[in-house]
Amino acid sequence: MQPGIYPDLDIKRYHTSGGISKTGLCKLDRSPRTYRDFIDNPGKSRQNRSLHTGSIFHIAMEGAFEEECRVGPEVSDKRSKEWKEFVKAHPGKICVTPDEVGQVVAMRKAMYEYGPAREALGKPGRFEVSYYWIDCDTGLLCKCRPDWISANQLTIIDFKTAADATEEGFVRSAGRLHYHVSAAMTVDGVHGTTGILPERYIFLVIEPHPPYLTAAYEATADDLAEGREFIRRNLSLLKQCEATGNWPGLQEEIRPLDVRRFMRRPREKDESGADSEITFSAPGAGEWWE
Repeated sequence: MQPGIYPDLDIKRYHTSGGISKTGLCKLDRSPRTYRDFIDNPGKSRQNRSLHTGSIFHIAMEGAFEEECRVGPEVSDKRSKEWKEFVKAHPGKICVTPDEVGQVVAMRKAMYEYGPAREALGKPGRFEVSYYWIDCDTGLLCKCRPDWISANQLTIIDFKTAADATEEGFVRSAGRLHYHVSAAMTVDGVHGTTGILPERYIFLVIEPHPPYLTAAYEATADDLAEGREFIRRNLSLLKQCEATGNWPGLQEEIRPLDVRRFMRRPREKDESGADSEITFSAPGAGEWWE
């Protein structure tokens, strides 16, 4: 792909095209070897139920449900022969059950009934525009694809499904899933491509279960600064890996276990609603490697 704006680029082509995205940077931050496996084996990772629901919700919000999805029979288990045959008969499409359709329709209705979402999405804008640019410091091709951006390029909206949309719950998820990196990369990508610096990056968050609680959160200047630091660190690491051909995994040293660091941390629910423990902070892959 060449640097520029692609308003009608197919999502599959976007994912398979060159250029590093926020997802790639997060893989790299875990370890260069994780990133290399992600690039060499696309589509290998399994999608959990919450991500599946989130994908369908995004498609419904942008009005592409009929094009991208196929509604199958009502089954109690997607491992059944009936469901597998339906999926096989619709290659390249996202297959959903009638119950999933009802869930996403209810979520979309709740989102548009939510004041901040109704106000923002009522203005002229576009869904899923792809931006490609060259990072000035490393010369690497980068890319981003905001869920929605206003026609004047000043407001960006990121749709999120979350088991807990409350402020405390979402802030924890945002930090763990590096949502601030998404904000920084998208803001800077739009700026680098158009010359216009977006003024607002808003997360519209909805719980994928009744009563479909919805909330809005805006990335702060501190969030963007933290995201940019993450981006700089990992783009530099990627450049170094490409130059040396060395893609290390985790640290090659014996480190102290010290379970007390872990036991002091609170528990939270992940996006599927299940309890998950928050791991302690540790040096990034680049710090270990260097």
